[in-house]
Amino acid sequence: MRDLYRELRRRLTPAQSAALDALLEAAATAGLPLYLVGGSVRDLILDRPGLDVDLVLEGPAIQLAEAFAARTGATVRRHAAFGTATVWGPGFRFDLATARRETYRRPGALPTVQPAALADDLARRDFTINAMALGLTPAERGRLVDPFHGLADLEARLVRVLHPDSFRDDATRMLRAVRYAGRLGFRLEPETL
Repeated sequence: MRDLYRELRRRLTPAQSAALDALLEAAATAGLPLYLVGGSVRDLILDRPGLDVDLVLEGPAIQLAEAFAARTGATVRRHAAFGTATVWGPGFRFDLATARRETYRRPGALPTVQPAALADDLARRDFTINAMALGLTPAERGRLVDPFHGLADLEARLVRVLHPDSFRDDATRMLRAVRYAGRLGFRLEPETL
């Protein structure tokens, strides 16, 4: 397996790298693990251009974003209902989310979220190729968390839905499945199709 952490650091601009260092320091101070997640991990593995930095914290993401902003002068946009924040400053923009579990009161409704472990956060995602995480804080640094075999599906060039109720929970995932297949040159896994 490639050293994905080193590849991530190589692909970041100096401003992104400095901001990530400050964010990692804030997470370490709080004793909370921080992960690169979802499409960011997928695109890092595929070496796709224009890498977004989407992060999940096993802890209060908004609080970490505010501590980071206080240290760096970054701007924070909070999304309290979802436990997420966007932080940005000169030359960087990161999305930071509390690891969470989601439930849907009815198909197509906005989810109700509650804090959870990383495993729960990955299980709520749409496709196996988007349900991976890369550890960033020292104890987990460089470890690929891949409970649904997303790496194998990347290698097989497959888009596989994560669970049977996924399209019922959020019908826009059908459109995203087709978009990923087209954009990445993948095919839809037969049960997903």
